[in-house]
Amino acid sequence: MLDFMRRKAQSTFIQVTIVAIILVFIFWGVGTNQGTGTNAVAMVNDEPITYDAYQRTYNKRIEDFRSQLGGNIPDGLLETLGLKDQVLDQLIQQALVRQGAAEMGLLVSDFEVQKAIQEMETFKNNGAFDLGWYNQILAGNRMSPEQFEASMKIDLLTGKVLDHLSRFAGVSEAELAERIDFEYRQKKFSYVEIEPRDFEKKIEIKDEELAAFFEEKKDSYRTSPQIKLNYVQFLFEDSNTIEVPEERIAAYYEANKERYVVPEKRRASHILIKVEEGDSEEMVVEKRQKAEGLLKKIREGADLAALARKHSDDKGSGTRGGDLGLFGRGQMVKPFEDAVFSLGKGELTMVRSDFGFHVIRLEAVSPAQVRTIDDVKGEIVAGIRKEQARELVFKNANEAYEKIILSGSLAKYAEAGGVEIRETDFFSRTKPAAELAANPEFQAAAFGLKEGELSSLVEGRTGYAILFAKEIKPPVVPELAAIREQVEKDLVAERARELSRKGAEEMLAAMKAGSTLDAEAGKLGVEVKTSPFLSRANRGGTKLSPGVIDNGLGLTASAPYPENIVSEGNKFYVLAFNEEKDVSEELAPEKKDEVRKKLAAEAQSARMVSWVAFLRDQAEITIDQRF
Repeated sequence: MLDFMRRKAQSTFIQVTIVAIILVFIFWGVGTNQGTGTNAVAMVNDEPITYDAYQRTYNKRIEDFRSQLGGNIPDGLLETLGLKDQVLDQLIQQALVRQGAAEMGLLVSDFEVQKAIQEMETFKNNGAFDLGWYNQILAGNRMSPEQFEASMKIDLLTGKVLDHLSRFAGVSEAELAERIDFEYRQKKFSYVEIEPRDFEKKIEIKDEELAAFFEEKKDSYRTSPQIKLNYVQFLFEDSNTIEVPEERIAAYYEANKERYVVPEKRRASHILIKVEEGDSEEMVVEKRQKAEGLLKKIREGADLAALARKHSDDKGSGTRGGDLGLFGRGQMVKPFEDAVFSLGKGELTMVRSDFGFHVIRLEAVSPAQVRTIDDVKGEIVAGIRKEQARELVFKNANEAYEKIILSGSLAKYAEAGGVEIRETDFFSRTKPAAELAANPEFQAAAFGLKEGELSSLVEGRTGYAILFAKEIKPPVVPELAAIREQVEKDLVAERARELSRKGAEEMLAAMKAGSTLDAEAGKLGVEVKTSPFLSRANRGGTKLSPGVIDNGLGLTASAPYPENIVSEGNKFYVLAFNEEKDVSEELAPEKKDEVRKKLAAEAQSARMVSWVAFLRDQAEITIDQRF
């Protein structure tokens, strides 16, 4: 979750660049020297990477995997991914970025980190940063403020490095023209779809062929382990009727009053004179003078709304006479916000932001206010009930578990007047029990039990459970007679796929030898279709997959056929070049700007990766031999 929040706070490009750098490290390794001579996992020049820092990062990555995989990490996955090396590579990269940035005189202050965090919407309550909410979210992610702020600092520092390197990442007109041609050149291609189902009726299967196929593939028909459970569960929702005394509600309200503050909001109107990224100094001066002229007219009595409709480059508010409605702090760009919140009602000003020049008038002020206890009583009661329910349900579940142990079994506990015991049908990992579907933790725990074994208290998303493995069916390979229909269906599908692939390959070979797509399609009895004009920038108007389109766009008049057939899902495609259009000279300026920015970002990323690789080559990196 916190990685996501940082991505929202930082440029997506920064994150992509970081991933690229990490990949460089994974493929190159982290150094040949072994042994740090200190209590550290590694030394990067004179900077240690401590075992504590490594373990925290490693544990966080494991937590992330568990969250993504429903709480259960498959055996061997972490080793296959090389997670230990990935984490170490990440920490070494961060150390190199810190050191390289310091050499360039780039630093991130504590104030910058604090400001960035306070501006993150995730940590705001009613539009304002909420320290209690901040600490609560971090605690929920098992992260201290110090750890999160350190990770934010490296993100901000990486951003500064990218900004610095971008000064050297220019884009020539030739590069721009080449990329525009690549992205926007339109092509049309013909194609046929060859599907295995078209060949299925031609296939006959003999008994001996079916038996041989089953013998070869029998492991794929092995059943999954299945388990039948007895269980008792204790759900949080069963405690939603907890009474919350009025004095408890009042005490909570007083202790958390800052959460119920509705910040001041202001209503403003503006006229935007937009400044484009590539504008010359003369153009910027002209636009400033235009904005100043509009400001003067309004001060002399002209109607701001009429001028906004005619002159504003903010078309959204322009149609409303420049009206932006009510907004609070943190919703507008900083220079604009500062200007609005410094004005008195009816006052005018002009300010420049990243968008351009704004002529602003403050229309109204909605003062900050505190929501009354009556307004928030329902929220408070729900929150207290939820907190108390978790405590009460855990207490009840724990007491029940102790009684089950003392009784000797779940069944004896039930006989003595305990709770209701429920029973599932047999279920597997791939086809879970419907009654346990809301709690994958219960199902994961079930498959850790042996037959006749009682689980410990298992915590799930909606409550707690105690599980008893009543019966387990081990995996088996059924007899062919029992699954003959399915095996025959699978063999036919395999043969049909082989025939359809062969038909597509023979068609392409014949075309390369001088035949045509129409002629070969007629022999096979398949329809020739033609795509609309497509480009890499505009793939609309067709249901063809990206893989087919990419192959089609790679065709030319001099190379009208692909090197190989295209396989997508259960279909095979044979393609042929049809027609192409040059890129229009009238390509919209904003499209050219998009391409220019993309090229600049790629150049910036490449420089960043090269810079970190250079730092690595120059660095003395040692790894503890015990690691």
